[in-house]
Amino acid sequence: MKTSFEQQEGKITFSFERDASDDSRIKEMSYSMSDEDIFFYIPENLEEIHPDLIGLATILLCNPFVSEKLQLPAPTSRRFFEMASSVISRYEIIEEVDDSISPIDVNEEGFPGLCFSGGADSAAALSVMPGRTIPIFLNRPLRKGSLYDSSAPLAICKLLESSGYNMQIIESNLEYIRIPTGFPTDLANAIPAILLSQHLNLDSIAFGTVLESGYGIGHEKFVDYKNGSHYRFYNTMFNSVGIKMSLPTLGISEVGTAIMGMISPIASISQSCIRGKWKRPCGKCWKCFRKSLLSLAINEETDYSEIETMLWSSEVQIRLSAFPISHENVVSYSVQRINLDEMETLKPVASKLNLQQDLSFLERWYSDSIEFVPDRYRNFIRNRIIENIDPVNYEDIQSIKGWDMSPHLVSEKTIRANDRLINYWQNLQ
Repeated sequence: MKTSFEQQEGKITFSFERDASDDSRIKEMSYSMSDEDIFFYIPENLEEIHPDLIGLATILLCNPFVSEKLQLPAPTSRRFFEMASSVISRYEIIEEVDDSISPIDVNEEGFPGLCFSGGADSAAALSVMPGRTIPIFLNRPLRKGSLYDSSAPLAICKLLESSGYNMQIIESNLEYIRIPTGFPTDLANAIPAILLSQHLNLDSIAFGTVLESGYGIGHEKFVDYKNGSHYRFYNTMFNSVGIKMSLPTLGISEVGTAIMGMISPIASISQSCIRGKWKRPCGKCWKCFRKSLLSLAINEETDYSEIETMLWSSEVQIRLSAFPISHENVVSYSVQRINLDEMETLKPVASKLNLQQDLSFLERWYSDSIEFVPDRYRNFIRNRIIENIDPVNYEDIQSIKGWDMSPHLVSEKTIRANDRLINYWQNLQ
């Protein structure tokens, strides 16, 4: 695959030219690559972007689609080339190295950046970070037929800006590089922050990644995130351009971020639904259902009838029929705390869950995760987190590290319950 890059006043554009081997690889994938050029609208006073930053952005855009060789838009520093090559084994980076290009070192006097989405987890991350944090929102251009609605996150961005944050809103069509629409790589939402990192004097880029996504809680088994390929790849790639990767909420469950949303003024300014208007979520998507169910469990303010209505959504039914359910721990935690006699339609879902498991550890912070925060911010972030939620105890740590859904998922009782649930949805039609 050949790539090119053009920077004009107020806009930068990435272009991609696939070869036959790339096309063959893409045909075997569950999603595809579009033919679109990918643009980012940037501040007009942004100076020339360092080639290593361009190289990293390029890789984050097209990495899944490359088969054998990737030609970057321009020569890079030797350090970037060597570090990137050390964690990419599927294909070869063939762009030249220019030893006259100085690598980017960490800006020790820089600002922390945050990839901000406006959702509960992202807002929780911002609430525990220093007030000088620069939130950066990636805004997707609206297209006919799309369910996406940016009005809610943009309203939240405006509130943060009025509160004194140096809020950055960058419009880009990067999610349209993938068919169906979505991020081509897990941390592709960091590309605006990467491209603007020197302009904004960033020393790190943070994400609102939570316990479920990092450590696999709620999925089949506990994941040792530090020793996994995901962390090795992204941590190395970010370090190659002098940026620290920061995960302040990695040890906090969705349950914890919801609790923080009830306590912290900043964490409360959120809306996870990306289809509804500000303060008017769609009430039909999986995020709306999961967040509303959790809200009902922890503060009993959500109307039972609201959850009942959401259960008629085909998207919610499909998600609840998954085996296991995505973030099943959060669903189980919520159902454990709900009076099922008040919600008969939720009982078929409850029958497939492990409701005997003690999930109270989801209310607390897995403090080992502080190692995924840059040294200079650890004390501050640790103190801010424990102002909101308690650290885990010994028993909690055993529950986290010993997380394994396999016995539950292979049990005949669970399998039969899932079959009955699917039949139940069909009979409702």
